[in-house]
Amino acid sequence: MKLEVFSDMVCPWCYIGKRRLDLALESVDVSVEVVWRSFQLDPDYPTDVRWTLPQAHLRRYGLSQAQNDERLALVTGLARDLGLRYDLDRAVMANTFQAHRLVHHGTAHGKGSDVAEALMRAFAVEGRWIGDPRTLDEIAAEVGLPPLDEPNAYEAEVLADRERAAAYGILGVPTVVIDESRALVSPETDHLVHALRSAARAG
Repeated sequence: MKLEVFSDMVCPWCYIGKRRLDLALESVDVSVEVVWRSFQLDPDYPTDVRWTLPQAHLRRYGLSQAQNDERLALVTGLARDLGLRYDLDRAVMANTFQAHRLVHHGTAHGKGSDVAEALMRAFAVEGRWIGDPRTLDEIAAEVGLPPLDEPNAYEAEVLADRERAAAYGILGVPTVVIDESRALVSPETDHLVHALRSAARAG
């Protein structure tokens, strides 16, 4: 079975989605290939600013302080229930194109999931700016990857994922696509377990 996971590492819901997927995979006896796909929620986000997530909510996306506080409290609580210690007041927003290149670099070396996990944790928990090439180099080293030295490496793969998401009709993340047919948007663990078992029986 093949699972394509479309996510963006500056989406706090995507880290929650990854943890739910991890739990679901631990609960089913199914052979699964997990492929991490790039999806930028804001591909035009500026590369030269270091706004925190609350600052980006207010300055770029037009949320009020009350809306920001409500959103962050909700997602932080859900993350806590899964053992994730979010600190979104100091999470630094970023254009994630380069970070998605790093995920593909990880995939090429059998470490795509490790890189996705490290990037999401760096953003939501550790307050590291994943728009900084130095941070990306550090994360690559932390997960045991060789340096990503080629300036344009994996750009085509990131753009291809964007087209693939459009072909599937994906508008938001996290989205899990099972065997190129069934798309689950922000599924909870129980829903994932049921879907995986159903797909296994059908296949």
